Amino acid sequence: MLKSALVACCFLALSLNAFAQSAHTPAVGSEERKAVMDAIRGPAEKDLKQKIIFKVDRLRVAGDWAYARVSPTRPDGSELNYSKTRYQEEIDLGLFDPQGEALLFKESNGNWRVIEWAYGSTDVQSAGWSDKHDGIPKSLLQ
Repeated sequence: MLKSALVACCFLALSLNAFAQSAHTPAVGSEERKAVMDAIRGPAEKDLKQKIIFKVDRLRVAGDWAYARVSPTRPDGSELNYSKTRYQEEIDLGLFDPQGEALLFKESNGNWRVIEWAYGSTDVQSAGWSDKHDGIPKSLLQ
């Protein structure tokens, strides 16, 4: 019984530590920022069927979690052409917000991967991510 209580206390302490991690914004041009953003670049270019760059509105990293709010544009800064994408119909119906993309990343073995990707949503998709994924530091989505 004592051993079980000790194990439970250790688990709780580790969990609280994960939630208490402070988030930071990686500096522009840093390797950390590049690594996080590179995790979405390939999938986003494939999905949008064109070369893109990201205007980063928000990027926060806490431990092995990252959250980004970005707006994709063409490399020359002009708006994307959605006519050949799966999003054009939603745009025509007014059900798509091309100004923002919310992303949740998880790092494992030195590699970032996208866990959640909400693109074009007119609702706040990130609101339920803390409940859906264990261990997301509270400071990440604030």
